[in-house]
Amino acid sequence: MSAGPAAWEGPAHSRATPTSRPSPVELLLQVGASLHAALVVDSQGRIVWMDSVLAGAAGWRSGPPVGRSAEEVLGGLPWLRHALDEALTGTDGLREDAGQEQRLSAVVVPVFGEDGTQLGACARLRKSELPGPEAAREPQALCPGAAEERRAREHLEHQTSLLRATFDSITDGVIVVDLARRITAFNKRFQEMWGLTDAMMEERDAEKALASVEPWVTAPAQFIAFIRQGFEPSSAYRDYIVELRDGRVFECGSIPQMLGDAIIGRIWSYREVTAERQALAEQGRLLAAEHEARERLEESFALLDTFLNHAPIALGFIGRDLRCLRINDALAALHGRRREDDLGRTVREMTPQLAPIVEPLIRQVLDEGIPIIGLNMTGEGPGTSGEQRHWNVSYYPVRSASGTILGVGAVVAEITEEYRAQAERDRLLREAEEAIRVRDDFLSIAAHELKTPLTPLKLHLQMLKGQADASGHVVAPRHVDKALAQLARLSVLVNDLLDTSRIQAGKLELTTEPIPLREFIREVLSDFRGTNSLHSLWFEAPDEPLVIRGDRARLAQVLANLVENAFKYSPSGGTVRVTALRMGTEACVSVKDEGIGIPKEEQAHLFERFFRARNAPISGFGGLGLGLYICRDIIERHGGRIWVESEVEHGSTFHFALPCL
Repeated sequence: MSAGPAAWEGPAHSRATPTSRPSPVELLLQVGASLHAALVVDSQGRIVWMDSVLAGAAGWRSGPPVGRSAEEVLGGLPWLRHALDEALTGTDGLREDAGQEQRLSAVVVPVFGEDGTQLGACARLRKSELPGPEAAREPQALCPGAAEERRAREHLEHQTSLLRATFDSITDGVIVVDLARRITAFNKRFQEMWGLTDAMMEERDAEKALASVEPWVTAPAQFIAFIRQGFEPSSAYRDYIVELRDGRVFECGSIPQMLGDAIIGRIWSYREVTAERQALAEQGRLLAAEHEARERLEESFALLDTFLNHAPIALGFIGRDLRCLRINDALAALHGRRREDDLGRTVREMTPQLAPIVEPLIRQVLDEGIPIIGLNMTGEGPGTSGEQRHWNVSYYPVRSASGTILGVGAVVAEITEEYRAQAERDRLLREAEEAIRVRDDFLSIAAHELKTPLTPLKLHLQMLKGQADASGHVVAPRHVDKALAQLARLSVLVNDLLDTSRIQAGKLELTTEPIPLREFIREVLSDFRGTNSLHSLWFEAPDEPLVIRGDRARLAQVLANLVENAFKYSPSGGTVRVTALRMGTEACVSVKDEGIGIPKEEQAHLFERFFRARNAPISGFGGLGLGLYICRDIIERHGGRIWVESEVEHGSTFHFALPCL
């Protein structure tokens, strides 16, 4: 009856203490695993681990045996309990028991720590058939068991020696104390660090050991409180820095010692960090000296800073590594930051957008020692993405008393506002010139347009007067009709001027009503039937009745203007088509001609005041350039929109859309 490796895998690893130094319980479990023991007990006779088969053979049926006394659990195996009692006194040996069909034999071995303290005992069991009378009389029958016992003892001694050597080789001082404040394990490094005698350690009294080291500590009250607080069961990791009166410094770490789920003690480790602390102190001293030197250097620059910060232009000093060593607020503001933020930065870090331009110039000054003066630069500054800024920049070499170039002084004056002012002046000049041109064009067109109907009107009136003077002579109707037509043309020009004035003053008023679109378009187009022999006029009515809300007279003015333009700009005749249809929630009316068309670049200006397409000469194409401007305003006041589609020499199509009721 023996425990196999699988039986030991759980107890040996599942509760491993998070440290490289095994606890007494772990040492017991490791020794038991190496012996394939079926039973492991601690120095108090409590069961640390027990094979379930052995527990059944002992008659134990009251739950897990771990933590209970061997005397209680091994009631059915008194011979094995007696063997354990002897082993816990330091004696080991072979014990046997005979049953009806088999005999159990046990090798019970005491387990000692590296300091000689007994940690517990392990028992390895085996079973064999009962020997015959002859075999019982032969003394050599026990020889295999004795050889096995000897090998187990040698292996145990080897493992114990290895563990003790490992424990003592640790550079940290380690001590383990149980809940009764008894020292259960320690290594030689711990004893050396604290100067504890062998006699003190043999007493195993943690309180006495603590009292003996109290005079060594610079803050004994805090240290004693830290240690005694650790004597209380706790799963928390704790640490502390211990300073000794001889100048040494220890780092102390403390973790719980576990047995299963129970805390059975505490493990302390001490590491000397005196050299590290001294190195940190020296580093701090050097840093303080460097800081003091830097302060003196800063004081020497105080006068320069005063000059820089009160200068009305941007100034800075760039070192040979292209880092900013001095800068004033004016230059930092150009970068969109504070002066303190730019100190120590490279040129590329300060102005990443301009670095490809600035860095070669600074290197040129550093290499040649020749200043660059009055260079105008344009680019995007920080925080002004997409906005061009302008600077006047000069770079000067800064030399030491021996003539060595130490760096480059930068003088930067922002001239963005000057550029903007000049651009604004240029824009205003262009607008003024354009306004003068538009005015001259308008006066020329207006004079021509107003004069055009007046000349024939005067002629027809003179003819009417001559006919009226002849007694009894009937006035020719054609002269009256032509005179009225010229008056109507003059009236249209005057009305366009009045409507433009009302639109500019915001006084163009509308009187709206529901309007059936199909009947409305036919009514407007009826005025054009038979008035033009060169053109044919077609109307494509919508498939469904469409109703809009608007000012009947103003909308008629829009449609009439578009049809008149179609006739006017189709000098060679052709068909003018008017269509109406539904587009979603809108009614769309289109007027298409086969005339001269409109250039693409001029279509965006077609609905502006006084605009006339450049391909429409004054002669033959009358008008003030106000009709489409008035049409756009009327349509937009109705909540609609108006646009054009056109190609030169292929005619034009004007559309306007209004909401349907």
